[in-house]
Amino acid sequence: MTVRLGAALFNGDHGHLAEEIARLENAGLDFVHLDVFDGYFVPDVGFSPRTIAALRKLTRLPFEVHLGVAEPARFIPALVDAGADLILFHVESSAMPFETVFSIRERKVRVGVALSLGTPLETLEPLVGRIDSLLLLSRVTGEGTKGAGFDAAALPRVRRVGDLVRAKDASCEIQVAGGVNRTNAAALAAEGASALGLGAGIYKVADMRREVEEIRRLATAARE
Repeated sequence: MTVRLGAALFNGDHGHLAEEIARLENAGLDFVHLDVFDGYFVPDVGFSPRTIAALRKLTRLPFEVHLGVAEPARFIPALVDAGADLILFHVESSAMPFETVFSIRERKVRVGVALSLGTPLETLEPLVGRIDSLLLLSRVTGEGTKGAGFDAAALPRVRRVGDLVRAKDASCEIQVAGGVNRTNAAALAAEGASALGLGAGIYKVADMRREVEEIRRLATAARE
């Protein structure tokens, strides 16, 4: 089973976003991971809907938006208008998650939930049958900018979420982001991840396309 690969544009060069988008597309990635932060739920400020709308014109790659904000329902109309293909909101930040799922779904956009590393997996149980994708963060939210890497505590969480999805006979994808690279992609895929959001390291390699091909090979082999 082929594992989908994307990359977080937030880790790219913000002074040359158009060029970075082109690099991701030329490298053969399957989607662009876009972080929307409000400086409150996450101690940083990510891409605005206006910026996402401008970037939308530059590529046909799907835009998968990680909505790390308080009260995510406020952002949904603008993100849909900006061209988001998938909106992943944090279950920790929504007082009414079913209503948030419905608000996204009624706008004909794919919907998912994101879960921070320390949040109990049981919070997902009522939602897995209602969503298209489930994003597990594999490091503490916001610590990537401080040099934090992948946290191996994410591995058993992927396996447990897979068990939950199967128990509910659900079809939602299991995605992981946060320090993901060639050293941990296979282990994540072996535990059941079917999509990976690659971290900052993908922007530092000499040949991004070759690196993506190698990560895809390792992850896909681990899923077989």
